[in-house]
Amino acid sequence: MTELNKKRSVYTLLALACAVLTAFGIWQGCFRSGSTPKTNIILITLDTTRADRLGCYGAGKAITPHIDKIAADGVRFDLAIAQAAVTPVSHASILTGLYPFEHGLRVLHGTSCYKLEEGIFPTLATILRDRGWSTAAFVSSFPVSEYFGLDQGFDVFETGLSGNTEEIMQIDPKGRANWGVDENQRRADVTTDQALAWLAGEEDLFFMWLHFFDPHDNCLMPPRTVLKEFAPQFLDPKFRDPRARARALYDAEVAFMDRQIGRLVDHLKATGRWDNTLIVITNDHGEGLGDHQWWYHRILYQEQIRMPLVIRTPQPMEPHRQVVEELVRSIDIMPTILEYVGITPPRMSGRSLIGLMQGEPEPERVAYADALIRLDSNRPQHAEKSLYDDLMYCVMTRSWKLIHRHFQPELSELYRIDKDPGELENLIDDFADKQAELLEFLEQPGVMIEKLIPMAEDSEARRRLEALGY
Repeated sequence: MTELNKKRSVYTLLALACAVLTAFGIWQGCFRSGSTPKTNIILITLDTTRADRLGCYGAGKAITPHIDKIAADGVRFDLAIAQAAVTPVSHASILTGLYPFEHGLRVLHGTSCYKLEEGIFPTLATILRDRGWSTAAFVSSFPVSEYFGLDQGFDVFETGLSGNTEEIMQIDPKGRANWGVDENQRRADVTTDQALAWLAGEEDLFFMWLHFFDPHDNCLMPPRTVLKEFAPQFLDPKFRDPRARARALYDAEVAFMDRQIGRLVDHLKATGRWDNTLIVITNDHGEGLGDHQWWYHRILYQEQIRMPLVIRTPQPMEPHRQVVEELVRSIDIMPTILEYVGITPPRMSGRSLIGLMQGEPEPERVAYADALIRLDSNRPQHAEKSLYDDLMYCVMTRSWKLIHRHFQPELSELYRIDKDPGELENLIDDFADKQAELLEFLEQPGVMIEKLIPMAEDSEARRRLEALGY
């Protein structure tokens, strides 16, 4: 049995042990002290936001003071990994605690597998709503809309989109899917206005998901005052380096989102809710910004799948670590929230982070991510006929990272990630045994696929595709 299989066996035994204890009502053995059912919960996801652009992650510019303050008061996870660099796929993993090959949302659009099917898996919102929390989501773009099934469990779900979301995705004569990026998003301040208005009228215990989209593109820019402060070169007509201008705008958009988080914190403090609100701040994925000769997202290098992850509990847990260096995953967010408020999580691949936050030793986690670019009919044109027009799968431990390419295995990559975090030296030819060990995770049934799985005839997803002309 390989080391990786041994770890999976340990995880399975731990999960079974917790299930047995829970069945007998002795849940304290699995769920540590500090839980309280009287806790409000806010999950903030920052679309397309690289961890290294935040001050608490070492950014040179002080553009995120509000996030940094929350991190200083809570726990920051140094090596958190998203399960995909595609917005709806990644968010589905956050909201279910499941890998993409488990929850079934694999692409932004395709012949199938672009929707979290209704009622198959309990979502974080579903569980909390059923336990008495009021649930509301205020999101900022089409890729996190009800079109992808991400509204499950929310009493209130506001996207800011006008018109029927079923009509936004359009298929051109070549079969390429497009959704109109410029007109199907809103700025962070508008989303925050709506969220604060809802909070002002909400008296019950609540779970709120707040999603900002600003750094995704330049369709909606921050106010000119923010641009002058954080991206003066963007406004300077004499400054003509397009890549430097784009990076400056990116930083200004991150700074603008941070200010909206500051507004939220001010509201919570003014209304007396700060001291009983759990806050989780993360992303869905990062952005290339030119690293590895790639400007956007969707592939699997660290600048795209490394997540900022900050968790601030209402009262600091004792003992309390300020920085967790062990590898964690986006699928670990949901069980962490549920454990903190005293709810036994359903069976899922994600594992609570409470133990790590309190300094308890745990078996090493293994992270998985995928990028099924060839199967995504919404894939960007720059990805077509490139080295990345493939089905790519990542398996990662704290020390090693494998990026496996299904159709071009000779182009697969292996990095000693603890010594080479920039992924500059491909060691695939030197450590065949390590590559084989990590491949065992991918060779489990259902993980790697060559085509999207056909849907049942009565599937809602099938009806939606037929409405689009398939």
